[in-house]
Amino acid sequence: MGTERLGLTVIPGAGWRAEDVRRVAREAEHAGFDAIFSTEVNSDTMSTALLMGGSTERIGVGTWVANIYLRHPYLCAKGAELIADATDGRFLLGLGVSHQPVNAALQIDMSDAGNDLGSYARAVRGWLEGGGPTTHLPQRPAPRPVPIYVAALSFAAVERAAEVADGLMPTMWSPERVAESVEHIARGRRRAQLTGDVDLTLGIPTFMGEDLDRLREIARENLALYTGFPFFRRMWHESGFVEEAEAMARGAGARGLSDALLDSFCLIGPPSRCRERIARYRSAGVDLPILMPPLGPRAALEVVDTFATVAAQ
Repeated sequence: MGTERLGLTVIPGAGWRAEDVRRVAREAEHAGFDAIFSTEVNSDTMSTALLMGGSTERIGVGTWVANIYLRHPYLCAKGAELIADATDGRFLLGLGVSHQPVNAALQIDMSDAGNDLGSYARAVRGWLEGGGPTTHLPQRPAPRPVPIYVAALSFAAVERAAEVADGLMPTMWSPERVAESVEHIARGRRRAQLTGDVDLTLGIPTFMGEDLDRLREIARENLALYTGFPFFRRMWHESGFVEEAEAMARGAGARGLSDALLDSFCLIGPPSRCRERIARYRSAGVDLPILMPPLGPRAALEVVDTFATVAAQ
């Protein structure tokens, strides 16, 4: 895939077995992907990253993203330290707050999510650097670096994340929104008096084939869940899809995902169309596009195979 980075993320909580995780990770590595991530949906993303790392030799592995409310920052840091060491420094820790319906089902209070995320990321970094009180033994710095990335959808969240993170992990942004985020990232870095670059990743739902109408229906089937999440509805409202966001708030579900909305943030169509779209994202400022295949290991392998073929052309 040349010098341009490309990632893949999977949702192993949707019917995957351990061997499915291993196989997709190996195939992604063989195809030349630079990184593979797992979402924390009915699964443990940290153990999944370790499983992927133990099945591969070169590809980066990571969490996309780990729900901060499920782990004490001490435990998160110690787990991240071990995975990074076991994978020779290939681990990337992505952190986020998940979503209101998810956390409500787990009886988790996320009423101050924005501040919680920043505090958590700082605490994890402190433990990784050897800070924190003595528990059974004194703390030590992690033997290998663990980059910390933070999920963000709104521009206010982007600015807060840029104050604490090595990279950002938004998803379902249009190229236009990516370009608009650049100033917000810079504003957050200035506020924290940080000068290093922020690695901007982006999760992009990916539906490949020739029949656009059918692909859009598949996209609606896969993405309907997100229409029930307030964070996404607000983001799409901010992006100009007001009617769609209002329809989702009224319970329209997949029907709220218009063709125009889907085309704004997905890769949909034949490989050539998807390659052109990825190029637009890179031009807008994305450093690492992360492909999000439809649910299931077979769909993930199809995307991997397609991009392996494309890379060889």
